[in-house]
Amino acid sequence: MILDGELAPGDVLDQEALAAMLSLSTTPVREALRRLESERLIVSRAHRSTEVAPLSFETLEQTYAVRIVLDSMAVELAAVNATEEQIKEMRRCAKLPRQKDDPLARLQKNRAFHSAVYKACGNDMLIDILDSLWDISDRYRIVVLRNAPAAEAARSEHDAILDAIESGQRRKAGQLMREHMEKSLATITQLAQGK
Repeated sequence: MILDGELAPGDVLDQEALAAMLSLSTTPVREALRRLESERLIVSRAHRSTEVAPLSFETLEQTYAVRIVLDSMAVELAAVNATEEQIKEMRRCAKLPRQKDDPLARLQKNRAFHSAVYKACGNDMLIDILDSLWDISDRYRIVVLRNAPAAEAARSEHDAILDAIESGQRRKAGQLMREHMEKSLATITQLAQGK
């Protein structure tokens, strides 16, 4: 609900209400909230409230600074290690139908492509780190994916990255991913500031 935007930054979370809504006891809800806090998606204020974490340009920039390096590393490893089956999966994810009026579907499609690249890199630690960074950055990426021209540009960038992976061009794949991530950060910043 946080990643889909159902729960907005600053929304107060009530454990009992969430438990009732999800038909769960408060124990698994409490554990889930602890995990969400460790993933920086919520903020707990001692003896006061638990809220959906605010969006900030500082968090956005810090997250992307790490993702630019690690996504590039993952794609370079994928260019070396990807099997034919993994490349087929990346192609399948890249060719999922366009969802013009559904930014959440675009968000899921985008994540599926990047996840397929990560899986092909062959480094489980890197995959775990990137997956946790995705949860943070998806809250910002939804801004881009609500913008059809930006979403279409990302699609063609994915195709170019995939071509480099498939042809084993490690450095080119890394450079294309770096540029893709930098454009994404610039677009998110520009759209969020209403420019």
